[in-house]
Amino acid sequence: MVSKKNVKIAEVEDFLKNVMDPQDMEVIVIRGKDCEVVYANSLAEVRMGFDMNPERRCNTGFAKSIPGLCSYCQYGDNSGEPCVEQFEVEDKEGHTYSAKCSTINWIDGKQAAIFFLRDITQDKEIKEKLYKLAYFDQLTGAPNRQRLKEDFGALERRIADNMLVGAIALFDLDHFKAVNDTYGHNTGDMVLRRLTEHLLHENDFAERIYRLGGDEFVFLLTNEPHDFASHEEMQKSYEELLSTTLRSYTLPNIEFECTLSMGISFFPKHGISLSEILRKADIALYKAKARGRNQLVFFENLYDIAQKFKDLYINIQPILLVSGKTYGYELIDYGSGGEESESTVSLTEFNRALDALGLKDIENDAHYFISYSRVLMTPTVLVGLPKDKFIVQMPYLENVTQKDLQVYAALRKAGYKLALMGMPSGKTSPEVMKLVNYCKFSPEDVNTAKQKSVIAANPSIRFIATGVDTHEAFKAAKAVGFLMFQGYFFNQPVIVQKTKEIDPLKLNYFRLLKLSSTDDYLDFREISSVISSDVALTYRLLRLLNSAAVGLRNVSSITMAVAYLGEENLRKWIAVLALRGIAEDKPLELVRISLIRARFGELLSPHFRTKREPNQAFMVGLLSLLHIALDKSREQLFEEIHVSEDLQKSLLSKNGIYSDLLSFYENYEYANWDDVSRFAEENHLDAQTVNDAYIESVRWYNDLINT
Repeated sequence: MVSKKNVKIAEVEDFLKNVMDPQDMEVIVIRGKDCEVVYANSLAEVRMGFDMNPERRCNTGFAKSIPGLCSYCQYGDNSGEPCVEQFEVEDKEGHTYSAKCSTINWIDGKQAAIFFLRDITQDKEIKEKLYKLAYFDQLTGAPNRQRLKEDFGALERRIADNMLVGAIALFDLDHFKAVNDTYGHNTGDMVLRRLTEHLLHENDFAERIYRLGGDEFVFLLTNEPHDFASHEEMQKSYEELLSTTLRSYTLPNIEFECTLSMGISFFPKHGISLSEILRKADIALYKAKARGRNQLVFFENLYDIAQKFKDLYINIQPILLVSGKTYGYELIDYGSGGEESESTVSLTEFNRALDALGLKDIENDAHYFISYSRVLMTPTVLVGLPKDKFIVQMPYLENVTQKDLQVYAALRKAGYKLALMGMPSGKTSPEVMKLVNYCKFSPEDVNTAKQKSVIAANPSIRFIATGVDTHEAFKAAKAVGFLMFQGYFFNQPVIVQKTKEIDPLKLNYFRLLKLSSTDDYLDFREISSVISSDVALTYRLLRLLNSAAVGLRNVSSITMAVAYLGEENLRKWIAVLALRGIAEDKPLELVRISLIRARFGELLSPHFRTKREPNQAFMVGLLSLLHIALDKSREQLFEEIHVSEDLQKSLLSKNGIYSDLLSFYENYEYANWDDVSRFAEENHLDAQTVNDAYIESVRWYNDLINT
């Protein structure tokens, strides 16, 4: 006969089964050293396999399929200790369970352990998938930008406290776009996988690589500060490590070589935030590309790179006669005149001078003032340099030695003319004055009486006033007796009455300029009519279009010219023609500077990190001095000709899209290399790119002005 107590227990167990069986978890109640199962819901019974385990013991049935479960139970390996409340276990089939254990008093009043196990395998797989989607790149399997942010964020406090040093190395694949465009994106994806598979299997990079997007990747390198004796040692160590990645990752039968270009910045040296470190690594990467690809470049602060930039910059400053005619140019080269080794002489300055001045390609009457260098006395230069064009500038010396005089005499004997630079005290050396042909100094450095005295005492020497940047300075220097002037006084506007009439011949140029400056579509018929009505204008335009500077050939009619050029180029070349015609009675330098500015900006535009519109940059340079040619203010000029709002704002204020270009032009013309370097750095321009663009602009002007 079944006791009432057993009936009660059975009823409770049935009730529990009705409650527990529908749940998505296994429930089992255990007690005693024999691990007796006093209760199991349906899912737990399936695992126990009662047919095979009639003893209903957990350690030989249920727990046998879940290795390690006993270690959490007070009746198993954890004997005598309370149950571990919350944990995860895996069964022999690889399923993961979230488990919970409690000690309870069972319905018969005796203590037992109850386990709840829920299969979370699918949940974990979903979470892992979501984690991978959130933190890993799906194509390559490398950690992504978000993971980089979080990993770096975990290091920021240590970096800020100087407890951690390291580098961000940003790199991408050279010629990757060409591979995509030529062979398709599937091939491009294979190249990216090839790259990451290689790096992920390299012990030095497996835990350090992240994909930012496209073909851009990052290495995050970290070290303890005491790992290196100095920053230089750290840089050398990283360079050796990272240089091993500079190889081709191209697939077979692909003609493009996908090498790496890499930019590297350091923390905390270059910043402690990820955005700042990445930005500077990006600047270094841009320079690696500009220098020819397949190389790594370390970021350098503006202060560090300024000197390197200066060593490359070069410009040409005009020297004018009283009449406004150009007599010559001074080659302003920051690197010239420095200390040279007694045993070696470089031809760099000589070659760069020829490149900038275009002397290999043109013949002209201009003279060129260059700084002294021993290279000028080498056989190669003595044979190849047109000494009738070059005037060698010698620095002013307070105490002239016999050795100095010998250098002066040797230069004169070789055929050079000499110019003495500077006279801060107003004192002159009779021995030196007998050997020089020119004397350059700023009137501000010497009082007026002394200026007149020195000039009067040396009638055979041509005196050049430097730093003449205003009309007032020009008039004062002229009154003292200077015959030549170096500076930009001709760039100062002389505003006349607004009603001043334009010369009849200039009127056509002005009409043409107004027609081409409209925001609307060009009226080609009216433009052709204006050009055709002026024989000289027609001749000049056709000659211009057939010149080397423009690159068209066999253009024999205005209609053909318009068809060839198109609207944007027509605006540009009409503006060039109009500027030359309008400024005919002005110093040639006004036209020269405007055209060089225009071409300079046009060539630099594609290299800005934030791209500029080349045609707009060209017009900014071209129009920057037009008001002076017309004896008007800029405001008056733009009342009569209508240009785009962006151009007008850039020329009339400091807030336009191209306003900073105007300041850049002026700093370059005045050889303010610190400001030039700052502009280049802010706009991610490589010094070589700036220098090459300037030299190309001078060459272009030389071709243009001789048409």
